[in-house]
Amino acid sequence: MSDSPPKEQFEKIFEENNLKVYRFAFKLTGDANRAQEITQLCFVRLWENMHQLKEGQDVFPLLFVYVKNLVIDETRKLYREKKAMAKVADNQSIETAHSGEKLLLQKELTTHIHQLVENMPEQRRNVYMLSRSLGYSHREIGQQLSISPATVKNHLTAALQYIRKELTSHFGSNHS
Repeated sequence: MSDSPPKEQFEKIFEENNLKVYRFAFKLTGDANRAQEITQLCFVRLWENMHQLKEGQDVFPLLFVYVKNLVIDETRKLYREKKAMAKVADNQSIETAHSGEKLLLQKELTTHIHQLVENMPEQRRNVYMLSRSLGYSHREIGQQLSISPATVKNHLTAALQYIRKELTSHFGSNHS
């Protein structure tokens, strides 16, 4: 796809696929706002990886993988956050809590984890998403990103340590 500049190429891909990507995201989420956000993130990810596209490559399957990864990752985060919140509630022996406070904490945790992943260096974020969202093996991720499985393992270890450290410092246990 080297015959046209990346910006023109991206704009053409965007025009041809934006609505299809949005519809797929909406079908998966059932929420117009989330679908719009996921569609935008999908095309941001495409722009970040334009240099990896091959001439004549069908981009549509790649966009669907991006959407699926984003939805799966978001869903898993939500599940983990709910689990973490339940654990916090159990540890503090809270029998009842205001649903507004729970929602606020859940939203804060979701936002924080999303920001942590988005703030990772691109390669580390890609490794994390492929591993955690799609369940790819280190070898499969290495092949897709043209890096060794050992480098994949290092990126994944660093990503998980970073998330754990940041969550602990942000939501650490306050025994007051």
